[in-house]
Amino acid sequence: MRHFIKITLFFWIIASSAQPKLEMTPKGFLPLEMDMPNQPIHQLIEQSKEWASYYNKKGADVFDVTENSLTIEARYENAYYYWNLAVKYNFDIKYSLKIVFEENQKYTLTFIVKEIYIDNVLLKTTVADFFTSEGKLKEDYKDVKPSLESTANRIVKSYINFIAQ
Repeated sequence: MRHFIKITLFFWIIASSAQPKLEMTPKGFLPLEMDMPNQPIHQLIEQSKEWASYYNKKGADVFDVTENSLTIEARYENAYYYWNLAVKYNFDIKYSLKIVFEENQKYTLTFIVKEIYIDNVLLKTTVADFFTSEGKLKEDYKDVKPSLESTANRIVKSYINFIAQ
């Protein structure tokens, strides 16, 4: 029995690390294309709605629902941070996750940071503000990219695992 658990754990770690990851660019996050679970699209739409309320305990909006797509919007606390003069600043985001199920047994996830907050105050900052005009990450924001990518990937990984069940 212990060998079975070890083998299962090993394959679970391999499978979870093999999932594509979102990467933050000056234009936001690039969409991910994934293989669709072997379920009817209408069932995947319903599972997506269930995931929205399951994952976002403080509420989520599900809108633009069609026969093959939907958009989920929610707030995520402490989504990223950066350090300035030895002080750590934590920021919340309002994100949008657009999901489109396609005929070719693939689906596309598009993650967008819609709004950024600090202490419940909406900022005018956008993802593009973290980059120079040449597309390089600004020195002051070197902690932002890995922390925000980690949050985005945590959200997307949760969604992928939820609908794969």
